[in-house]
Amino acid sequence: MSEPSGRPAARHNSPNLDILRAIAVVTVVVDHLIPTLRFRGHEVPHRLQELTLHIGQAGVLAFFVHTSLVLMYSLERLTAPRRWSIVWRFYVRRALRIYPLAVVCVLGVVALGWPEASWKAYHAPTTQEIVANLLLVQNLWTGHSVLTPLWSLPYEVEMYLVLPLLYAVVRRRHGLAVILAGIAGATVGGYALRKLEHGHMNLAAYVPCFLAGIACYRLRDRWQPWAPGWLWPAAVVGLVGGYCWIHADSEPLIYWYGWVLCMALALLIPLFRDCEVRWLNRAAAQVATYSYGVYLLHVPALHIVFALWRPGPLGLEVAAFAGLTAVFAVAAYHLIEAPMVRLGRRLTD
Repeated sequence: MSEPSGRPAARHNSPNLDILRAIAVVTVVVDHLIPTLRFRGHEVPHRLQELTLHIGQAGVLAFFVHTSLVLMYSLERLTAPRRWSIVWRFYVRRALRIYPLAVVCVLGVVALGWPEASWKAYHAPTTQEIVANLLLVQNLWTGHSVLTPLWSLPYEVEMYLVLPLLYAVVRRRHGLAVILAGIAGATVGGYALRKLEHGHMNLAAYVPCFLAGIACYRLRDRWQPWAPGWLWPAAVVGLVGGYCWIHADSEPLIYWYGWVLCMALALLIPLFRDCEVRWLNRAAAQVATYSYGVYLLHVPALHIVFALWRPGPLGLEVAAFAGLTAVFAVAAYHLIEAPMVRLGRRLTD
């Protein structure tokens, strides 16, 4: 498949996307650090608790936009004589990218008897819960994740199943209009579902978020970036901060806030030139490389430092937690993630 015109070939490697991914994973870590500190008896200002109540949710929604966008580029780069071959290659590569580390985390916390979150009491998972988590279908089966960050992975897996079809749609002449109509329909349907059914909306809550990333893919073909790149980190932090501020007084999630956040991200990404702050780009690239390990393994690191080790003053504990998370993430990348990615390429090339 040919590359769309009007976009430099390296836009999928934009440092702005690394910055977005780095900020997203940091918000998730902050989201889980705050309740851990409270659970362990540390004083946390009440206003800070309010403002960070849903900061991790903002980060996950940014992940969803980022993921669907970059996977459009992945599908664009795949070539094969038959379309079904492209779909096969895509599925194999994504399975070997997301499942191995998730399976290791599930088996690890179950074997060690660690709680799903460092701020909760231990809940012994049932056999059904373990199997559902290993398959990453717990949102459809048991509704319980044995490790808190695992909750978002089933939605990604379910999105993978339809992503090749959505790629074929968005590449057509009126594809962007179809995707935008899909966002509108999913938003209206999700709002109606929320009114009719109180509680968790499951996959319906996140369809607009993934579709926003697909719309962004096409908008990057059509729009020329004009905003200065050095403002991009501030724009992302501003969006996340605004989401947290309007959510500060609401314990339950207000899903349409997240839809607005994702659409705003999808509209802003094509408008910004690449960030040229070299030190920031290098740091973001490093965090982005190891972000999957950080995302999954920072909760076990929290448990080790704040529940098992407890080395002393708060500053030392936070530093130990940051260092241990980094060690876990780097080890996971080089021992599990990178070898599995290479295996996926060998199996499908």
